[in-house]
Amino acid sequence: MFSKKNIWLSLFCINVLLNLYAEATQNISLIYITKPLLMIFLGFHFYFNKATDSNYGKLILIGLFFSFLGDTFLMFRETGARSQQYFLLGLGSFLVTQSLYFIAFWKYANGKGYIRKHPWVAIIFLAFLISNSLFLLPDLPSAFKIPVLVYSTIITLMVLSCTNLYREIPNAVFAYLVIGVLLFMCSDTLIGLNQFKKEDIQIPYSRIAIMFTYILAQFLIIKGSIVLLEMKKS
Repeated sequence: MFSKKNIWLSLFCINVLLNLYAEATQNISLIYITKPLLMIFLGFHFYFNKATDSNYGKLILIGLFFSFLGDTFLMFRETGARSQQYFLLGLGSFLVTQSLYFIAFWKYANGKGYIRKHPWVAIIFLAFLISNSLFLLPDLPSAFKIPVLVYSTIITLMVLSCTNLYREIPNAVFAYLVIGVLLFMCSDTLIGLNQFKKEDIQIPYSRIAIMFTYILAQFLIIKGSIVLLEMKKS
């Protein structure tokens, strides 16, 4: 008999397959059904693993809620006269998600961590932030320039705060989390290229690539967080 946490994980996996199929076939109706359910099912899986008993867990769960909002807003970014507003609302929702993840990772290190001891590592991620921003800026509409720069900065801080956990938590758990946040960054980079550099760069199967990296990113962050919190309890 399935436990509640396994039921929600099973529903999440089934929904993932349906969503990727919908993206591949451009079945808009199925996209509208499956996309908002992704973070709902993953959130219930996280909740029923009793992973929200700590401040870390609460921050991650609230982050999933804002991801659900972001997914919902971004579904409408390509339709209607308000497509830009929907894109900015989606961007803002994911900005909150990544801010919450950043706070969760940074607080978990409790003033310690790898980046604090080796600040030069931050140069790698700052170089990516600067180069990616300079690459996108010329093609960004004026209303998007500051929001995209702020968003890029926050996601870079999220990756840095996760990297800061290196050697502070078990390597296997760190691998889940850091691969997750890097895939999150990858997915957002693909969105930026597909949204603003479509004429210069053709990304094969872009919609599937964006959703696959995003879904896997969120799953790995949640998986790593569950294992991390279970180890802390024992």
